[in-house]
Amino acid sequence: MNLEEDYKPFVISGIIFFLCVTITTLGGIEIVGIWMDAMYPIFILFSTASFAIAWIRWKKINEKS
Repeated sequence: MNLEEDYKPFVISGIIFFLCVTITTLGGIEIVGIWMDAMYPIFILFSTASFAIAWIRWKKINEKS
């Protein structure tokens, strides 16, 4: 496993955080609770960062081949 070229863990974490964002948006405070509503900006930040890192690493692999 090459940590500089491995992008799959970042894609998986991005999907998980994106699911948290979606559930919070669709469910509201009644379903997910106040703590998930408070964590909404952090979920967006982590989701965006994870997808960005995965994209950069995936693009780096494709440019080498």
